[in-house]
Amino acid sequence: MSSFVGALFLLAFEPFGVSILAAVSIGYLFILCLTQPPKIVAQCYFCFGLILFASGLYWLYISIHTVSGGPIWLAILLIAILSVFMALYYAITGYLISYSYTKFQSKSLTLLIIAPSIWGLIEWVRGWLLSGFPWFSVGYSQTNTYLSNWAPIGGIYMVTWVCGICAGLLALIYLGNKQQSYKGAGVLIAVIIVSLLLGTFSWTQSTGEKLTVSLVQGGVQQEKKWLPSEFRKTLDLYKSSLAAASKSDLVVWPEVAIPGIAANVEPYLDDVRKIIKDNKIQLLLLGILTSDKASGKIRNSMIAIGSNDVVYHKRHLLPFGEYFPVPDMVRSWLQSIGLPNRDIERGKTVQSMPRVSNFLIAPSICYEDIFGSEQLGYFPKANVLVNITNNAWFGKSFASEQHFQMSRMRAIETGRYLLRATNTGVTAIVGPNGTVQKHAESFKFSVLSGTFEAMIGSTPYIKYGNSLIVILMILNLFLGYFWGRNRIKYR
Repeated sequence: MSSFVGALFLLAFEPFGVSILAAVSIGYLFILCLTQPPKIVAQCYFCFGLILFASGLYWLYISIHTVSGGPIWLAILLIAILSVFMALYYAITGYLISYSYTKFQSKSLTLLIIAPSIWGLIEWVRGWLLSGFPWFSVGYSQTNTYLSNWAPIGGIYMVTWVCGICAGLLALIYLGNKQQSYKGAGVLIAVIIVSLLLGTFSWTQSTGEKLTVSLVQGGVQQEKKWLPSEFRKTLDLYKSSLAAASKSDLVVWPEVAIPGIAANVEPYLDDVRKIIKDNKIQLLLLGILTSDKASGKIRNSMIAIGSNDVVYHKRHLLPFGEYFPVPDMVRSWLQSIGLPNRDIERGKTVQSMPRVSNFLIAPSICYEDIFGSEQLGYFPKANVLVNITNNAWFGKSFASEQHFQMSRMRAIETGRYLLRATNTGVTAIVGPNGTVQKHAESFKFSVLSGTFEAMIGSTPYIKYGNSLIVILMILNLFLGYFWGRNRIKYR
């Protein structure tokens, strides 16, 4: 049954978006903690996590085998290893919740205080330990619901925690006596009402100035992107987009839009500079590889052309995609079968921000935008978020929608517009409340033009990051411990 619930839980995320299934699935898992011994619960939670990640990350097969040409057995093995590793987090979560119930024997205490906090804390740890992998964090499933209104206060993990409380209340309504069920229903309604009211509060404000933007979606297949025969076509494709973006304040090209190293295409970039000037475009942000003159190492970069010349280098690299924490023997083997095997250089933690019309841009490249707390160094100075991505590695799979759902949460957390340009994924303009204002049709070349407003001000999450919710969950556990101990003492 836990395996089925793992598959059901997946439906809470995009592209399915049945958000309520998150609370329902977690509610079922919480019920297991009250009806089964800890070891059995840990096994059930492990099966839940294994099925969730094995089915939800199927698109890694496309990246490893279909696009990169790796052996089928390697693709299956790597997905299995990652799924098992992620499932261990759930096994630990289930064991701790179940153990606490055997210790204190209180449904209300376990379901409403201990379980949501343990779930949230383990999810937070999963988001940073060993580089972190926050995919399928519960809070992301609520991007389209009123629960997302908690994100500006405590980020994605506060949304997870509140959703966990809702799941606990559903479990209490199901398991409790008549009085407990009524109380649980009342509290659940109160949580929903408070979540709804939070949506009427604006943490940030518009400067009142609207700027125009053109987001270019290349639609270039990954299998063709680096072919010599396609190189000139790709350069011409992006150059031609500038005419359609004439007089835009900002134009954004996706991650590694130009399949080459900046130093090797300087004549092309000079042509682009001239076209930008002729078309009265203030600033172009484009993804391209750059090289460090001293070390010769390659970097995944976003360069600004036009009103300023800031260069941003990707900071949070993708394990086994942009760096390989493996022995030289494994690296040589990867090279022998034609798979990526070279590390690229990590960008510095603190870097300059591009500027358009005196407003600062918080940049991120691809995978970086799933780590909310790592973006906070830009704020409150930054007025808008820009993310460039290339989801062509994952074909026409769920990966693009899943990634975009996570990206939208960054707009909600910071109260800023998000401008997102992808090669084949979801290119869109997202409002400060996470609403998708405009988006391009996926997998096709297009120039998405629209407007955005420069925002100012700070959300509580900008000020305190994850500290607020982490401290709150830890305090909850201490409260639960002392409450449970006193309950045993006076039983």
